[in-house]
Amino acid sequence: MGLTETGVALTMVLLLTSCALFNPGGGARIDSITGRSGAVTMSGGTATERVQTVGGRVMNPSGADASTFGGKVFIVHNGNRQQVTPAPCTLSDCQPGEWVFSGDLVINSGNNDISVIVEDENGNQVYSSSTFTVYGDIPARDITVTLTWETNGNDVDLHIYGPDGKHAYYSSKLGIPGGQLDLDDTDGFGPETFTMEEATPGAYTVKVRYYSTHGVSSNVPVAVRVSLNEGTPTVYTHTFTPDQANYDDPSNDWTVTTFTIS
Repeated sequence: MGLTETGVALTMVLLLTSCALFNPGGGARIDSITGRSGAVTMSGGTATERVQTVGGRVMNPSGADASTFGGKVFIVHNGNRQQVTPAPCTLSDCQPGEWVFSGDLVINSGNNDISVIVEDENGNQVYSSSTFTVYGDIPARDITVTLTWETNGNDVDLHIYGPDGKHAYYSSKLGIPGGQLDLDDTDGFGPETFTMEEATPGAYTVKVRYYSTHGVSSNVPVAVRVSLNEGTPTVYTHTFTPDQANYDDPSNDWTVTTFTIS
């Protein structure tokens, strides 16, 4: 049985819509960022809280009918990438193949450029959002240290040792007076971020501990970004093996770097 003119037109609309949704370079967007107080900031606005949750939507590279996400999603903040886990979109206005994502980040004082990108299973970038801009109306920081890792579900911890033996980590986030571990991620990717607005002079050492695999059997590539006076971060990388996950035993700690605040 042939299609009527109406049927042909409808088929063409559906095909064009599908092509538009899965056209490389599109298929990703950031809707807003939300502070811990619930305050929502749209692109071009001003945020007054340091920790923000980025939320939006992406298309599944595997197509509209796929039940699993065929690739990876990354939030890019001022050039630094952190991976997030997407989930199927269940909202009333979801498009076929559309998934949602959210992820925490710590914004800078001043301008912040945020975007989201999607890679397929071969690591090729297939979708990217427009840049979401937000101005951070927050004090500048002397020290910013951010930890991320490339596996989902496991627990890696950031440890900062300051002058006079002071120690900030997941169970003592304010262990260094004047500093704070803003985030403690226990189920994959990170970030964990330590910030200090007015740093006490002295030596600071950054370490990373693989706390628990939570069943992850692969090696764990990690990255630490250290920024002083909100300058360009220095990036350090390391790979943990599964047998190095030993809870609070420091014997397998990775000593990232030591720096001095004068």
